[in-house]
Amino acid sequence: MTQDYGAAWICVRQRAGPFVKALSTDRACFVRRNTDSKGLIRRRAGPAMCRTSVDKLELRLALFGYEGVFYTLTFAPEFLPDRLDGVQRVWDAFLKRLRRWDMKLGRPPTDYYVYRIEGLHGDHRYHIHAFLRDSDFPPAVVRYLWDWGEVDDEPWDRKRVMAEKGYRGLAVYFTKEVPEVGRHPWGCSRALSRMIPPPEVWFSRTGEIRPPAGATRLPILGQPNLGEWGVFSYARYLTPEK
Repeated sequence: MTQDYGAAWICVRQRAGPFVKALSTDRACFVRRNTDSKGLIRRRAGPAMCRTSVDKLELRLALFGYEGVFYTLTFAPEFLPDRLDGVQRVWDAFLKRLRRWDMKLGRPPTDYYVYRIEGLHGDHRYHIHAFLRDSDFPPAVVRYLWDWGEVDDEPWDRKRVMAEKGYRGLAVYFTKEVPEVGRHPWGCSRALSRMIPPPEVWFSRTGEIRPPAGATRLPILGQPNLGEWGVFSYARYLTPEK
């Protein structure tokens, strides 16, 4: 997009499922940093919307829409690994079971999953949190495939997402434990990351962000730090139901 030299604001909007977050700023250095010598917006303006691990996970969780189920997979004493890499091997084996279930139903491997291994809080027993789509793996199927212990399930339907004011609280919960050095705090399928659409970037004369009619506004959380001596507007919302 060519620079409109009467436009003092640069705007970025990121979508993921029904979730949208947008910002606009008039901070001169941000505008300079994200436009080239020809006045065209650089694609790297996008990272303003996903700087932290929580930001990135929030977008991936939003891709599940209102079909997500938050699972806690615990171990019976006889199956409890004593090392983190042992828990990782169990997760890998469980993931293979999920894929074999897909094959049994004659469908391609499911790309919608997020997981996190924990064991530092509470009674310090290793356990796994997973986020799956109900349409792919409903609780009855997960209980059938998880042979190592117990399963707890919490549906994240529209009512739950609205009550929790979006997906950020769940993203924070997923990342609450500091991982070991060199380990990522959470994992997901590579295909899931590729499903996030690129950010929309444009110039504006007013910097005003207008959610569509019927959208549900969410609290202003996770604001990007653009530094001092600038004005910015920020919005987070869920798109209207179709």
